Amino acid sequence: MLNFQFYEKVKVLYGSGAVGQLGELAKHIGGTKALIVSDPGMNATGVIEKIISGLANENIPYVLFDENEPNPPIAACEKAYEILKEEKCDFIIGVGGGSNMDCAKGVNILRFNPAPLIQYANGAKHFDVGNGLIMIPTTAGTGSEMSDGSILSDENHIKQNFISDQGAFAEFAIVDPDLMLGMPPKLTASTGLDALAHAIESYMGTLTNEFIQFQAEKAIDEIFEYLPRAVENGQDMEARKKMAVAASVAGYLLIYGHTCAGHSIGQTLGGYFNIPHGTACAYALPWVCEFNAPAVPDFIRRIGQSLGVKFSGNETPEEIGAMTRDALLKFRDEECKLVDIKTFPYDESKFDEIAQVCADEFFQQFNPRKMTKDDCLGILKKMYE
Repeated sequence: MLNFQFYEKVKVLYGSGAVGQLGELAKHIGGTKALIVSDPGMNATGVIEKIISGLANENIPYVLFDENEPNPPIAACEKAYEILKEEKCDFIIGVGGGSNMDCAKGVNILRFNPAPLIQYANGAKHFDVGNGLIMIPTTAGTGSEMSDGSILSDENHIKQNFISDQGAFAEFAIVDPDLMLGMPPKLTASTGLDALAHAIESYMGTLTNEFIQFQAEKAIDEIFEYLPRAVENGQDMEARKKMAVAASVAGYLLIYGHTCAGHSIGQTLGGYFNIPHGTACAYALPWVCEFNAPAVPDFIRRIGQSLGVKFSGNETPEEIGAMTRDALLKFRDEECKLVDIKTFPYDESKFDEIAQVCADEFFQQFNPRKMTKDDCLGILKKMYE
């Protein structure tokens, strides 16, 4: 089967105030009534009013589904889909971070494929994705507006991946940095580090190629430079613009490089202990980079160099991994001020079970070094030291 390495299916409207073009975009695709997928927290930010205003410019009616949750459950997608059918909505707008955008993707899968949604998890069954899905990110992190997949939680809080051979793409994305100005420091750090994880894991994974590397290196460098500024001053428009683009590019890289063991650990841990996705992946990233250094030392060295690590050229792969790990920990904890992992309630007796789920997780197949259950358990213990 042909496997093209460079293409982009999502059409992007970018720039300050771009959300004002939403009504025009809806009219362009022939949309007559929108289902807006949101959550209670998003409603409190005032962003939804801007979405409604954008639709009102062309007199487009809407229905608001605002019952989504972090680590979006499949049940929320199914409930939103029933509302879509009842209200005869013919296009969907996902507004917010990855949770709402992934939920919107789940609803869109149900528009074009028979229920139940769970049957399409982890490539078990082909699904089609039609048109009429618009993503509007309000965080610079998940890149779901550009990526080809959706991550949803089943009834046991286990993360399931929804990626078909055609991809769970949106049709359009509106990337408006103005919508990100209100992000508080903790959310800025969490989502920005998620974008960093996407770029790094695509960069060092088994599917990497020169196209991925070219874009990933730029995204990594931009995040290292501008994320601390965005955390420090949420009104720094230059930092917000740079992070908005870097996060979307990192999400775009997921189409080709996917992720690897960092997301296997991060999203599993997040499902078990209700840790926000980006935060959980950020906890795993330094340790997974260290683990992978023996397999991809040049890539790990390049990451360390971007953070200012001075290598003599005589280091072993293990030493490269340790030096880059320490630099990533410093960047994450001191410059981005990520909250301590023990902030979130956890149960150490679950570590053995979690390690097995991590070792078996879908994205492990793209890790450059085989990771066993014992390897996963060792990383979990280091994360919680």
